[in-house]
Amino acid sequence: MPAGIVCMFLFCRWKRKELCKMRKQKLEQQFRDWLEGVSHHLETGCSVENAFVRAGKELELLYGGESDILREARSMEHLLANNVPLEKVLSDFAERSQVSDICHFADVFAIGKRSGGNLRELIGDSCEIIAMRTDTEREIRTLLHGKIMEQKVMCLIPFGIIFYISISSPDYFAPLYHNPAGICVMTLCLTVYLFSVWLSLWIIHIEV
Repeated sequence: MPAGIVCMFLFCRWKRKELCKMRKQKLEQQFRDWLEGVSHHLETGCSVENAFVRAGKELELLYGGESDILREARSMEHLLANNVPLEKVLSDFAERSQVSDICHFADVFAIGKRSGGNLRELIGDSCEIIAMRTDTEREIRTLLHGKIMEQKVMCLIPFGIIFYISISSPDYFAPLYHNPAGICVMTLCLTVYLFSVWLSLWIIHIEV
């Protein structure tokens, strides 16, 4: 029972991290689309602030009214209407999202605006960099997809074997769970198994 609780705790912790990672990846893609819209509006002669607001309104057609990026766009529109500097809004967004591309863009945008740089070119270059990074990550995930599925299956096989033996031969594991020596052996095996799972997750985790 204690071992099961530990496994459940570790699984929930890992699952929470995976969901957080997926949400950040989705937000990163949405931000890329937002910047592409901003770049388009800048080419039509809009100011940077208006370009962000107009591109933000268009996000509802792509992602719906409950998406994270649309909530950020509406918040930005409200803050800009209250004369909050755009670089400050982007900095707050980056700090809350903890998405690397958004953080980098906010820093570069703030420096570019203070130094009087070409913001249209800066935003266009940022779109290209984010697009290249996203495409590279997608290619890596595609190449590793089969190995990731194999890793997941291999992680579940020990539990399947234990479940099968427990059903077919209930007394088979009795010597391992009802005496100190057996408990120590199984605890050691569980530790090795968890380390192996962590190592496999670390191997397939590739940052771009």
